[in-house]
Amino acid sequence: MLVDSHALERYFKRMYRPLCLYALNITESYEDSEDIVQQIFVELLEKAIADSLEVEDMKGYLYTAIRNRAVKYVKKSQKKISVESATYLTDDNSVSISVEEEALVWDWIDALPTERRNIFLMAKQQGMKYKEIATQLDISIKTVEGQMGKALKTLRERAIKIYLFFFG
Repeated sequence: MLVDSHALERYFKRMYRPLCLYALNITESYEDSEDIVQQIFVELLEKAIADSLEVEDMKGYLYTAIRNRAVKYVKKSQKKISVESATYLTDDNSVSISVEEEALVWDWIDALPTERRNIFLMAKQQGMKYKEIATQLDISIKTVEGQMGKALKTLRERAIKIYLFFFG
């Protein structure tokens, strides 16, 4: 399917933030993640303008391109990562998820209200303590606890709905 610049613009508006969060998981730098996503879209726009951009599954193509570019960036920076899957530790158990599943989770996180998402990412991604988050954002620890509880509840409910849809 030939993709034009207007379709690409719609993908950019809809996918930019989730793609940045996906790249962030690999690069661990939001600025680098944004650069990578923007570079990919600029290259695609150049191809679209030249009428030479043919893609069957744009979403899959974008996630693959972002992953490959982010991995290349990280390798240049001498960091080691897992390309095919990410492992997250929950208590004493490790859970391995596919790239597609990880992208879905990032979409869910991105859908959280801004303050809740920021608090969640500060705690889970940056490993900050609730007290540190409260101090940095100038809010109470109870607010941090409440927002974390709501974020986890939302993510848990979405995961249960998906599980029940496929296995219920």
